[in-house]
Parts: sequence; structure tokens; C-alpha cells
Amino acid sequence: MKDLKCPRCQNTTFWKVKDGRLKCKNCRHLFKPKINLFNIPKEKLSEIVFEFLLDNSIEVISKKVQISKYKLIKVLTALRNLMSVDFPEELRKILKIEPNIEIKNKRKPIIGIFSYKDWVFAKILTGFKPREIKNFFEIEKNEPIEEWQKNFGVVYNNKLYRLTHREDTLNSFWKYLKNKLASRGGIRKEKLPLYLGEYVWKFNHRKESLKEKEEKLLNLLNSFFKKPKK
Repeated sequence: MKDLKCPRCQNTTFWKVKDGRLKCKNCRHLFKPKINLFNIPKEKLSEIVFEFLLDNSIEVISKKVQISKYKLIKVLTALRNLMSVDFPEELRKILKIEPNIEIKNKRKPIIGIFSYKDWVFAKILTGFKPREIKNFFEIEKNEPIEEWQKNFGVVYNNKLYRLTHREDTLNSFWKYLKNKLASRGGIRKEKLPLYLGEYVWKFNHRKESLKEKEEKLLNLLNSFFKKPKK
């Protein structure tokens, strides 16, 4: 019952009643404690994260874990949002990390990708037109290339545009991302930022064991549950 508070007076000491409810020692209020924001047992939440890391579909996870698709989608949406802003500290220091925004225009999305050492950062770019992107790369190819430009690329219409052609982290991520998106048989445009956040996180943690990744995602969720309500 660590971090648990009475919903009426915020007291932290209770008696346990036979029916499973708690009785506040201060105001005598009876209530049923919520396990987390989704009211899912920790064991089941751990199962969801494990199956999610195996890239199983919502249908498969729902059946295996015995959870409704509605509640499962809520958990996975929260998880993907958290993954979208969880980056190695060294990468965070050189970039302004913000969540991917919703895609509202009718054009195909433009994705900017930046690689640093063994990590990547990807974001939906807004305010640009495809022709501007293509012109930028055509013009810059004839100019001296700065070091950061070698690690920058833009994806539009299933094609990667960049100033250098070499096998590196950026190219590896683009191949990984393309395969992951293709394996889903297409993703609705408004859902792309969530999946982009997921695949960037998984790529950045690709060298870790399944257990290590599971623990990190559970810690992300736990920190999310503990955030005070505004």
C-alpha cells in the first residue's frame, strides 16, 4: 500500500476490511484501492508489456492476457506516448525532445530522422512541403557537408532522402522502420506518431535483453501512475 492515500482526506494509514476494501484510520472512509490508473494488477501489466515487446497484435495480447481490447488499447497508447519522450540523456542534451504531434493535413507525412552515435531520433515534420524537402537535398548535395548533415535524413513517400549514401545507424534505422511499418499492413496516418515513438525506442534499446527492456517499460508506466493529477 505504498504511496496509497485516502481519496477523501489524503491520509496514508488504513485498516483492511474483509471484503478487500480499505478503511481510513483518520476519516473512517471506506474505499476500494485502485491498483493503477487502468486498475490492472501488476502481474497482468507485466504480461502486457512482455507481449508488446514481442510485437504481438492487440488480438493476440487480448486473448493471452485475458483483457478487453478497449482497456488494452488505453494501456498501449499510454506506453507509446511515454516511449516517444524517453531518450538517452546524452541524446536529450543535444536535441529538443518533444512528443510527435498529430498529423492534420491530407498530405503524406514527412519524417525527419537524426542519428547520433548508436541512437536515433525521429519526428513528424510539419510546415514543410515535399517539393521544399527535395529541393533542399538537391541544392545541399553540391555544397560542403557539415558533420551533423551526414546524420540527418528525411523520409517521404516511403523514400529516404539524405546527403550521403553510406551504411550507418541512420540507414539501419530506416530499414528497421520500413520493415516494421510494412509488417503491420499499413497504419492510419493519425496513429503514425505513436508507432514512430515505439519503434525509435525499440531501436535505441535493441542491444538490451528482453528482461531489461521489460523492466524499463514497467518503470516508465509506474512513473506515469505516480504523476499528480493537475
